[in-house]
Amino acid sequence: MSELRFQNADARAAAYGVIHFLVDAACVLAVERTGASTTVQALTVFWVILGYDVLAFALQAPLGALTDRLKLSRWVVYAGLGLTTVAVLTSRHAAIATMLAAGVGNALFHLGAGASVLRTSGGRATPAGLFVGPGALGLGLGLWMGRTGIGPAWPFVALPILSLPLVRYLHVDEIGTPASRESFGFDISRRVVSLALPLLLLSVAIRSFVGFGACRECPKGLLLAAGVPLAACAGKMLGGFISDRIGWIETAVGALLLSAPLVALNGGNFALAFPGLLLFQMTMPVTLVAVWRLIPEKPATAFGLPALALIIGAIPTFFRAGKHLFGPITFVALIVISAAALLVSLKAMGFGRGAFSPATAADKSPTAENGSGLTLESGPRRS
Repeated sequence: MSELRFQNADARAAAYGVIHFLVDAACVLAVERTGASTTVQALTVFWVILGYDVLAFALQAPLGALTDRLKLSRWVVYAGLGLTTVAVLTSRHAAIATMLAAGVGNALFHLGAGASVLRTSGGRATPAGLFVGPGALGLGLGLWMGRTGIGPAWPFVALPILSLPLVRYLHVDEIGTPASRESFGFDISRRVVSLALPLLLLSVAIRSFVGFGACRECPKGLLLAAGVPLAACAGKMLGGFISDRIGWIETAVGALLLSAPLVALNGGNFALAFPGLLLFQMTMPVTLVAVWRLIPEKPATAFGLPALALIIGAIPTFFRAGKHLFGPITFVALIVISAAALLVSLKAMGFGRGAFSPATAADKSPTAENGSGLTLESGPRRS
């Protein structure tokens, strides 16, 4: 019975995931196309790409906090789609304008749509994986089209705008009483929040740094260009689905530890790197929803904070000095630290101490309506 209650939420997340694919493809294509202009210097292109990444990720936290305060997540999504279209239109003519439109537009779409997905998830990880996973495919497509010049850009001008009617149907506004930590079947003190939240974000930042260097020795080519996005997408989607069924700790922490030798010691062998990346990414939906469980009344902020952690971990990899830190021993040590931080935070939140997942707790705990007709069940599955 509980599975039927969540099909609507999962379908909404999957449909929003398709739009996520389009937005990420369009934004990355626009930024990469600035390098095709003969008037733009190579160094300028580097800073445009870096600036886009910083805007797209770092802005999600402060703009998310503002969105939660004003309760305008639907309009934030609309603005993000509009700015994405502007970025594609200006990409061959104005590098800085493209960077600003793509970066801000991407951030707005993510935090607005992500807030809706979290709000209707019932505290499960599956919807988060369905929403976030396709973005990796969009990023890969945008990079490939932007760098090779293959394929027209015009679909990415039209598709974000054509997505607006779908967003009107998919998006769940801030209606009724916001979710609370108690609505998940257990109370979390401020002390636990102050411990678990920094540890979750530390785990995200470490994984971001390691993830950028996982395929550093793999031969460049179509296999790598297609394989990395596929592994990331599959890992995120499978991570959410599996964790809701066998346990968050078992899935997220276990997959992270299993990925360590494959990510750190693949020696450029993509047959080892691919499953390593897939396992590595399975942690993402658990971390994201765990952050929201700590601050459930602020879903846009909860979506933005891990994005901020991601860019903090990634920035060193843009520079030669940061890449000097890449190495098997460093990566294994960092993955173990990331797994330990995740384990401690989930244990502190009550996972493994009798907390139930929405999939199994339907008959054991009260439900709460979120104002969208979707039922929010209580608590995570035993881990």
